[in-house]
Amino acid sequence: RIKNSVVGCWVLGVGLDFGLPHKDQIPHCPKFCSIPYIMYIAAKKATQLSIGKGLFQKRFIAIGSDLSSSSCSFQKARPFHMDDKNSNLAKDNAVTMKDLFKGKKVAIFGVPAPFTGTCTHAHYPPYKSLEDEFKAKGIDEIVCYSVADPYAHFNWGKAMGNDFDKITFLADVDCEWAKENDLDRDYSAASLGHRSARFSMIVDDGTVKSFNMVEEADKDAETLLSQV
Repeated sequence: RIKNSVVGCWVLGVGLDFGLPHKDQIPHCPKFCSIPYIMYIAAKKATQLSIGKGLFQKRFIAIGSDLSSSSCSFQKARPFHMDDKNSNLAKDNAVTMKDLFKGKKVAIFGVPAPFTGTCTHAHYPPYKSLEDEFKAKGIDEIVCYSVADPYAHFNWGKAMGNDFDKITFLADVDCEWAKENDLDRDYSAASLGHRSARFSMIVDDGTVKSFNMVEEADKDAETLLSQV
């Protein structure tokens, strides 16, 4: 039985899955541990903290977030070069957040893995079909993001006939950016390991203007286009 504890009241509020308890369910609770207070703390903790592994983990990037300040970098999707003219080194193919976002309006869609069914047949194709419409509405760059090695990501795009001048493919090799933004997911059950959630967003000069956790992959491009 929880008594005289703000933390206890918060646990009770959150434990009821944000169903706020009646005051009679919190015996001997101090006055400042009110229902509005429980609501505030529960919402704040649920969106800002991860309690345990994945419990109440933040599941979105907040509108207004500044992504350009991150120290993470992506890798350009590319073929594995077998000559001395082109470099395979990560440092020579890094794309920093400032490189990607500074002074540009960018549409990004994130897919869990190259060469997988939904990503290949549902998520990517509408973006390819609507790439000119995105550019016509002022989008400077469309990015297909994935937690993958840059070589698989490149060859996946190539297999789908992607024009890399119209849709840029960028890889988050170590899942670093996904983890920083609480978008990493464990797909080990499908033999994919840790990858990114499926999402999309509009970023203007580093600032997030819209963000979507994608459930219907085939409708995502149209949804994001409407948010430009």
